[in-house]
Amino acid sequence: MRSGGARAIQIRLSQTIIEERRQEASPMVVRGNLPIEIDEILVNLKEYLLTGDEGDKIAKIILFGSYARKTATPGSDVDILIVTLDGRDVESALLDRVYAFMVAHGVPIEAIVLSIHQFFPLVDYFLHNVMQYGVEVYSMEKGEIKKAVVEDISSLAEEYLDSAKEVLERGRIRLAIDAAYNAAELAAKALILLKQDDLPGSHGGVVSLFGQLYGKTKEVDPELGRKLNRALKLRNEARYRPGALLTKEDAYGVVELAEAFLKILTQKLSGAKMEEG
Repeated sequence: MRSGGARAIQIRLSQTIIEERRQEASPMVVRGNLPIEIDEILVNLKEYLLTGDEGDKIAKIILFGSYARKTATPGSDVDILIVTLDGRDVESALLDRVYAFMVAHGVPIEAIVLSIHQFFPLVDYFLHNVMQYGVEVYSMEKGEIKKAVVEDISSLAEEYLDSAKEVLERGRIRLAIDAAYNAAELAAKALILLKQDDLPGSHGGVVSLFGQLYGKTKEVDPELGRKLNRALKLRNEARYRPGALLTKEDAYGVVELAEAFLKILTQKLSGAKMEEG
């Protein structure tokens, strides 16, 4: 998981908003019976959210809906997507904070809080639409976002690997293969994110892309990609074929594969930290 302590966050208002609003009058929001510029609301809301206890967990704030499309009418809600690095506790606290802002300022805000992990891969139509047509009000640096995502994925992979070893000791071969494959694939996803900004939406896509990025280039032993592909077959048999003949050797092989992937990931992350230092 991510280390504690406040992150250094660069607070910036999107250049898109600044440039667009310089060229034309800003849309107005009705507060009570008085109109108020959307820019003023966004700046105040951004500052209010980022200065709260959950501010360092906010990855992005995006305006979407009618105000982003410039089709808002008096009485329209201000639709905001808040993307976070953490889960439900942060979601609840941020929604409470948005509500407090809404009550204090008399502004109709409809807020959605989602985890950054829902964007990797980006397959949901709503999120794709928001990212394509929404207006970015705030964003943490891309490198900081990817670092947090990769570290979380790495931690989850370690957890799956530990679980695979535990159930294998009890002779639960199917569960061990399933969990160990999950650990290996998660590590592969993290390695992919070290090279690009999105992930494939399927297991086969992850296996294929990892092979292209790391095996084909000989950055890692190409056999690692082939083993991951074979492990995917074992995982599918373990999960979906009641009559599949699976052995402890199969399970140990997938566990060893997951360990190899996590070792490579740890080395890559350590190297990245040394470069930052």
